Amino acid sequence: MGRQRLAWAGALALMGVPVHAQTAQAQTVPAQPKVQLIAPGQPQLQPQLQTVTQSETATGRAQTTGPLSGVGKTLADDGIYFRGLLTNEAAGNPTGGARQGYTNVGQVYVGADLDLQKLIGWDGATFHVTLYRDYGNGLANTTTGTFFKQQDIYKNNFTKLHLGLVSLEQKLFDNRLDVTVGRLGTTAFYGHLVPNCYFQMGVTCGIPVVLNSEAGFGLLPSATWGANIQYFVEPKIYVETGAFEVNPVISKTNGLDWSTHDATGVTVPFEVGYVNPSFKQTAFPAALKGGYYASTAPRVNPNLNTKGQSFGLYGGKQASANSLRQGGYIMGDRVIWRPDRNSNHSIDLFGGYIQPFEHDEVVDRQIYGGLLLRQPFPGRDLDTVGFSATYLHLSGPELAYLRDARHKAGGTGGNSPNEWAFELNYGIGLTPAVRLTPNIQWVINPDNSQVPNISYVPKNMFVIGVKLTINLAGLAGLPPPETAAPE
Repeated sequence: MGRQRLAWAGALALMGVPVHAQTAQAQTVPAQPKVQLIAPGQPQLQPQLQTVTQSETATGRAQTTGPLSGVGKTLADDGIYFRGLLTNEAAGNPTGGARQGYTNVGQVYVGADLDLQKLIGWDGATFHVTLYRDYGNGLANTTTGTFFKQQDIYKNNFTKLHLGLVSLEQKLFDNRLDVTVGRLGTTAFYGHLVPNCYFQMGVTCGIPVVLNSEAGFGLLPSATWGANIQYFVEPKIYVETGAFEVNPVISKTNGLDWSTHDATGVTVPFEVGYVNPSFKQTAFPAALKGGYYASTAPRVNPNLNTKGQSFGLYGGKQASANSLRQGGYIMGDRVIWRPDRNSNHSIDLFGGYIQPFEHDEVVDRQIYGGLLLRQPFPGRDLDTVGFSATYLHLSGPELAYLRDARHKAGGTGGNSPNEWAFELNYGIGLTPAVRLTPNIQWVINPDNSQVPNISYVPKNMFVIGVKLTINLAGLAGLPPPETAAPE
């Protein structure tokens, strides 16, 4: 364990060194706004963080016309901006998995960002609020049974209107320091790469699944109390940390109960990164990030009950896991091919490694990578082709639990600890605000962690999916919020 942590410390130290940095002016990197800036036709970087502005995305242009463009411009001049996004994902597995089936899930949200400088003269301050509505039941929840989701937008099975993000953001020191407090989601700030959300499978979007499920991170719309601080030591290099309440009950509510009586702990993440994402300012945009997290919230042992017996065989109440939940990660992406600087036609490689430091989680390691081809054909400036590959290693306690649960159900055999998930997709930019992404997914050695009481080992799984994203604000012609780069 000592060597492992030393290796992580060395990796994090290296994060302060830009890799293949391009010569550029000081204002080349936009600040990472803590608002849901959903670029027209671009997959949502769920839930909040986005490192490119609306005009610098894969679409290469912004939606500037629409039935509300005049009203939107008037309101924007006064400091009032609106956001809205509909994401719908259908998926079915004709073969493999715990069971076969089809589901359709989605989420719609609407929100507002109030520039308090324009409204009341409060320099550098912005107020954010977002309402969410989820619908549908995810394929992984009751059908395939896998630890990860075949539809990344699926958050929970509580399909009700939910007040999520409510926050105050303050920029200081020439926009180098960004402080956000209020009802937040941890996943809004940490572990993001721009290419990750061009995919439907929930292994990397909005953040890698191990961070999403095993780090104590809060996920919007289930906002909890939190504070986040980001500081740009250089225009492209930042450090970031925060503290966020862990509250497992909030997802069942409408988000209006802001008390902490159901809080079970606090999660403290840390991240340092280099970001140079602008196609307008560099030929080869890139990002490199590393982080650490620790969470005091209690968790359970996958395979033991409170009597020290096999939970899979004897049931009962799961025993508590005694070790501190903590881990680290490193991730990055870089455009490696771009023949024409006047075009976004390019290939972007990405990858990451996530390592929990304790070994009684469901998954104790994740490695992923892939590529994104922008503008694959002449005349298809809004389209993309994406391929991703993810490796998940199931922990020893989880394997024992699944084996014992299978034995109790009358079966034999055990899951492989090595699970592989692949996705190939084609993103069709119907308009700058509407994107359709048909995809195929292939899973080797799928787990059945969400459907453990089956008598057989699931076979390799084939999934057909389609993802639709509609930037409602962009479609209406409402302008995005303005952002300010660190100086």
